[in-house]
Amino acid sequence: MLLDGPDEAPLTVVLAHGAGAPMDSPFMAFFAEGLARHRFGVARFEFPYMAARRTGAKPRKSSGRTERQNWDEALAELAEFLSGL
Repeated sequence: MLLDGPDEAPLTVVLAHGAGAPMDSPFMAFFAEGLARHRFGVARFEFPYMAARRTGAKPRKSSGRTERQNWDEALAELAEFLSGL
């Protein structure tokens, strides 16, 4: 997970990449940095199939249910992080 913006941000926006580019793509960085300049917290996360592409592993086809579970896991990880601030 990549985090941008101030720790004391009153609102955090969670962004997930699309099918063609990872969470640290210039496109995603542009929006995350723009939101952070306006004092939003931004959390970017990556679906497992995109993480697999980084290592050269063959990505598994995922179902909507799996992607929903990935969102739930990312939100839980973010909630745990934010509770420690």
